[in-house]
Amino acid sequence: MRKILSKLIALHRYVGLAICVFLVHLSITGIFLNHSIGLNLDQTFISWPWVLKQYNLKVPEPEQVFTIKANNFSRFGEEVFFNDKPILFIENDLMGAIKFGNQYIIATNSDLYLMNDQGFIVDENNALPFTIKKLGTDNKNIFIQEQRGVNWQANTIESEWNQTEDFSGVWSLQGTLTKINEQKISKFFVGEGVSLEQIILDFHSGAVFQRAGKLFFDAVSILLIILSFSGIWLWYIKKR
Repeated sequence: MRKILSKLIALHRYVGLAICVFLVHLSITGIFLNHSIGLNLDQTFISWPWVLKQYNLKVPEPEQVFTIKANNFSRFGEEVFFNDKPILFIENDLMGAIKFGNQYIIATNSDLYLMNDQGFIVDENNALPFTIKKLGTDNKNIFIQEQRGVNWQANTIESEWNQTEDFSGVWSLQGTLTKINEQKISKFFVGEGVSLEQIILDFHSGAVFQRAGKLFFDAVSILLIILSFSGIWLWYIKKR
């Protein structure tokens, strides 16, 4: 009987210690939540990759990026960005972007768009007689290379297109997002991140760990039951 009692006391002690750690966790997170407004927890945001992943917040990778000096034209799904500003939706691939005078020309497989330097689309041509493979310029003319390798030339996106073999300009080439545009576009998709208040609340409830958090709270509940019964049993034995 002494051996059983000794084991029961040890079990009660260790279960109590585990529950004590859990209660300290609840107390600390509870205190922070109770003073959330005063501590500005709802105005403090965390954007660590692990945190974003836990909340299913993901920044997609750009499918195409074209660079003109410090400016980026990038495509994320059906949305095209000029630097960090979404400017239009397209259904086809982004094939290039050039600066033409004080404006920009953007090409998809089948369409041309004219954009001013403020990032607004001011004209478009979706009735081209060919499928676009490349977009280029010599600063005086617009050049397009179609899928068959034939080059076409025009003065504006609405002008008549003529075949040409004389091309001395540059083709629009793919590049990479600048660091600052990458950061700004990231904020477009995930905002500032997750508020510290929400994180502490989910730590308090275990929700931040998703299924593992639920299993953890189940385990704590079982430990509380064990602690209660072992305490009652010890009290009963000592009373005898």
